[in-house]
Amino acid sequence: MLRMIQRRRLKSDGHKAVRTFHPMQHVNNEEEDYCLNDQLLNSPKHSSQLFDVNDAGNESDTSDIDKRRKKYTGRELDCIHYRLINERVVNDVTLEFFYKPRTVTVLVIICALLVIPAFSRNDDNSAINIYAGITAAVVLFLVVSGLTFPNGPFIRPHPVFWRIIFGMSVLYILMLQFALFQNFRDIKDVFKWLDPKGLSKEKLDEKAYAVNCSDITLERLWGYMDIFAIGHFVGWAMKALLIRHSIICWYISIAWELTEVLFAHLLPNFQECWWDAIILDILLCNGLGIWFGIWLSNFFEMRRFHWESIKDIKTARGKFKRAVLQFTPESWIKVDWYNNCALRRTLAIYGFVLVWLITELNTFFLKHIFAVDTSHPLVFSRIFLIAFISAPTIRQFYLFATDPRIKRMGMQSWVYVAICTLEASICIKFGRPQLPRVKLTLIVSWICFMAVGTFACVWMSVWWVRTFTKTEKVSINGCLRDCYLDSSHENLGALTDEVKARRKRLNIPDSDLS
Repeated sequence: MLRMIQRRRLKSDGHKAVRTFHPMQHVNNEEEDYCLNDQLLNSPKHSSQLFDVNDAGNESDTSDIDKRRKKYTGRELDCIHYRLINERVVNDVTLEFFYKPRTVTVLVIICALLVIPAFSRNDDNSAINIYAGITAAVVLFLVVSGLTFPNGPFIRPHPVFWRIIFGMSVLYILMLQFALFQNFRDIKDVFKWLDPKGLSKEKLDEKAYAVNCSDITLERLWGYMDIFAIGHFVGWAMKALLIRHSIICWYISIAWELTEVLFAHLLPNFQECWWDAIILDILLCNGLGIWFGIWLSNFFEMRRFHWESIKDIKTARGKFKRAVLQFTPESWIKVDWYNNCALRRTLAIYGFVLVWLITELNTFFLKHIFAVDTSHPLVFSRIFLIAFISAPTIRQFYLFATDPRIKRMGMQSWVYVAICTLEASICIKFGRPQLPRVKLTLIVSWICFMAVGTFACVWMSVWWVRTFTKTEKVSINGCLRDCYLDSSHENLGALTDEVKARRKRLNIPDSDLS
């Protein structure tokens, strides 16, 4: 099957620059069951590969270039594109000492730290032996993950750091899977063994927030500004740095407060006064955190994420109005109710927000079911682990949602969704005997609200970007479409310089991946 590959040119249209896409060549899009191996992806530079197709160049050179260009199948292009995006490689190395492979050195250090102490320590205490053995196994697994796991989408501060984060997420998912097949008493015994004093509680003494809500004074408002208010601010600043989309951040913030209301029949801790939820949480703490996080991303010139798609959303309405106004058969045209890219991004936002809120719910349900105090290091350790896992997860999921060439999620995103699912399963299994009966009407209402809210969020984002954000008119097959100036797929904004350089070494022009 032949797929038309489009070539991009820049034409002058008065005072505005309009990009025009023209057909250039055909690429065989056969469905094959293999991906290119590492030898192909890391093939050396040849003289026939050191050229670049310049749109402003001479058209007479195009035929010679096409003859020398290797024809990749559609599956091969997809595999190359996926690896270049999701498995970053450091090409511009400043300090080679930190990037040279040192597997033998690591092996010697591991033997010195993990093997030799096993022969010299006292092994009379079984509890200490189990703890030491588990610790050594975890350290060894993280070392192996740092040596063998994929880099992921980030290479700063060092790829090894993100490989270890990926290894920690794999360890956590294995632990959750093991815990799911245990009973509640055995898990509590493990907690007591880890911390006999801090994890031995059977029930939490939680603070009641929905008390005397009619008493609204400045002194009482200030009294609610405790450590949790600081946590709200810092947490939403980090979330804004990860999501990098102010409207989606505000949507998640509002949706979480509604989630607390609908799940308050299960967790009394979710009950709070209206002014606490709206004024202190949404407007003050969360709002300032979102603003500060977006400001930081702009200050550090971090790449903006455009989760919504603005292609063809307006034309669908125009086609529908055109069809309704004329009732003769000749006037009926095919109604493009949605653009595939727009639908994919909308559903991606819906799933993204749902997983995000479920992760937040898991935090409260887990500590309530297993009676772990909020100030315990175990709670903070999980929050920090989820935060570090979320960074590459969101980047990979964003590329999966916005780039049509990426057909599968990155492994870190896959592991994160599995973690969220297993945590929710543990909450359901061990929470049924302790929590009140679930009101299915409220849960269904919550799911429906999230669907409606997602579409409203996308519509507002599209309106906002067309009104206040710089966009560019792009001519595609004679039709003008709005595209972002710094989007991920429309202008390959998600691709960094080393990815483009590796494409050039592989003799793959950007037009082939459009």
